[in-house]
Amino acid sequence: MTVADTNNFFQKQEGNGPGSAVEPTASEISQGFTTITKNPDPLPKLFQPKTIRGLTLKNHMVLSPMCMYSATDGFATNFHLAHIGQYAIRGVGMIMMEDTGVLPEGRVTPTCLGLWKDEQIGKLSEIVNLAHAHNAAIGIQLTHGGRKSSTATMWLRRKEGILVDSEKGGWPDKVVGPSAVPYADDWWHPKELTVEEIHHIQQSFADSAVRAEKAGFDVIELHAAHGYLFH
Repeated sequence: MTVADTNNFFQKQEGNGPGSAVEPTASEISQGFTTITKNPDPLPKLFQPKTIRGLTLKNHMVLSPMCMYSATDGFATNFHLAHIGQYAIRGVGMIMMEDTGVLPEGRVTPTCLGLWKDEQIGKLSEIVNLAHAHNAAIGIQLTHGGRKSSTATMWLRRKEGILVDSEKGGWPDKVVGPSAVPYADDWWHPKELTVEEIHHIQQSFADSAVRAEKAGFDVIELHAAHGYLFH
């Protein structure tokens, strides 16, 4: 009896898949739909394959990461499967998933993705398999929000404020930074990291990278912007 891989139930796209440029066939040329004279130039760069350090993208279209604030305890959901899947189906060469916390307290908001435990690999692996089924490469951002952690989902900030306390699922007592200086006066005042804590965070990034590889991601990006810990 063969046991099916329940994480890989997507039908593999035949050929190069959507988003791949197609040269005119001999039949099309013979029928006059196109000719070398009419189209003497090579395919536009946007639609040409691109190889970067051994990873070949079917075109030059790369989707930037977009925070969707739709995770539950760091776990990806069917929302992420549909959200990311639509771009793979429509032909994007590579998709970058949103910033993903390497520690629960490293998330920017309580609804951000996480990859701090093995149980979070499964759903991400489904998303990767869907992308690969349509010949799209896929990457993931790993992040620690630092002094900007434990903040509210963007669309709730105007109504509920920027900060999320422990009663609403936040972790104000675990907000850390390279110093005790807050991002702004009305933001959480972070605890200055010790050398031991820095080493712990370093290891958390390494562990999350291993999990990302197990999930099948082609690219891992370290998020170092927006005033987060690495910035």
